[in-house]
Amino acid sequence: MIDPARSTWKAVESYTIELAQLADGGFHVSLTATTVDEEEPQLLSQEIASERVVSLGDALAVIKNGVYRNKTVLAE
Repeated sequence: MIDPARSTWKAVESYTIELAQLADGGFHVSLTATTVDEEEPQLLSQEIASERVVSLGDALAVIKNGVYRNKTVLAE
Protein backbone atom coordinates (compact mmCIF):
# COMPACT_ATOMS: atom_id res chain seq x y z
CA MET A 1 0.00 0.00 0.00
CA ILE A 2 1.13 3.54 -0.75
CA ASP A 3 2.00 5.59 2.35
CA PRO A 4 0.17 8.94 2.22
CA ALA A 5 2.25 10.26 5.12
CA ARG A 6 5.30 10.38 2.83
CA SER A 7 3.65 12.81 0.41
CA THR A 8 2.42 16.39 0.40
CA TRP A 9 -1.36 16.27 0.11
CA LYS A 10 -3.68 18.96 -1.11
CA ALA A 11 -7.46 18.99 -1.02
CA VAL A 12 -8.75 16.09 -3.10
CA GLU A 13 -11.07 17.02 -5.96
CA SER A 14 -11.99 13.43 -6.84
CA TYR A 15 -11.04 9.79 -6.44
CA THR A 16 -10.66 7.20 -9.20
CA ILE A 17 -11.22 3.54 -8.38
CA GLU A 18 -10.02 0.73 -10.61
CA LEU A 19 -11.26 -2.79 -9.96
CA ALA A 20 -10.28 -5.82 -12.01
CA GLN A 21 -11.16 -9.47 -11.49
CA LEU A 22 -8.11 -11.72 -11.70
CA ALA A 23 -7.84 -15.18 -13.25
CA ASP A 24 -7.58 -16.78 -9.80
CA GLY A 25 -10.93 -15.26 -8.74
CA GLY A 26 -9.40 -12.49 -6.67
CA PHE A 27 -9.42 -8.78 -7.43
CA HIS A 28 -6.95 -5.99 -8.02
CA VAL A 29 -8.07 -2.64 -6.62
CA SER A 30 -6.38 0.72 -6.95
CA LEU A 31 -7.37 4.14 -5.66
CA THR A 32 -6.06 7.40 -7.10
CA ALA A 33 -6.67 10.93 -5.79
CA THR A 34 -6.88 13.93 -8.11
CA THR A 35 -5.84 17.32 -6.74
CA VAL A 36 -5.39 20.78 -8.22
CA ASP A 37 -1.82 22.06 -8.54
CA GLU A 38 -1.58 25.33 -6.61
CA GLU A 39 1.33 26.60 -8.74
CA GLU A 40 0.14 25.81 -12.27
CA PRO A 41 -3.31 25.33 -13.83
CA GLN A 42 -3.24 21.53 -13.92
CA LEU A 43 -4.62 18.47 -12.21
CA LEU A 44 -2.33 16.07 -10.35
CA SER A 45 -2.96 12.37 -9.78
CA GLN A 46 -1.46 10.46 -6.89
CA GLU A 47 -1.89 6.76 -6.19
CA ILE A 48 -3.21 6.12 -2.70
CA ALA A 49 -3.63 2.34 -2.76
CA SER A 50 -2.93 -0.57 -5.06
CA GLU A 51 -3.60 -4.05 -3.72
CA ARG A 52 -4.54 -7.58 -4.68
CA VAL A 53 -7.45 -8.87 -2.57
CA VAL A 54 -9.56 -12.02 -2.40
CA SER A 55 -13.08 -10.56 -2.21
CA LEU A 56 -15.16 -7.53 -3.10
CA GLY A 57 -15.55 -6.87 0.61
CA ASP A 58 -11.78 -6.64 0.94
CA ALA A 59 -11.67 -4.33 -2.09
CA LEU A 60 -14.22 -2.02 -0.47
CA ALA A 61 -12.14 -2.03 2.73
CA VAL A 62 -9.05 -0.93 0.76
CA ILE A 63 -11.06 1.92 -0.78
CA LYS A 64 -12.56 2.95 2.56
CA ASN A 65 -9.20 2.88 4.33
CA GLY A 66 -7.51 4.86 1.55
CA VAL A 67 -10.12 7.60 1.55
CA TYR A 68 -10.23 7.74 5.36
CA ARG A 69 -6.43 7.91 5.69
CA ASN A 70 -6.28 10.61 3.06
CA LYS A 71 -8.89 12.70 4.92
CA THR A 72 -6.94 12.22 8.16
CA VAL A 73 -3.69 13.43 6.56
CA LEU A 74 -5.48 16.49 5.13
CA ALA A 75 -6.96 17.35 8.53
CA GLU A 76 -3.58 17.43 10.28
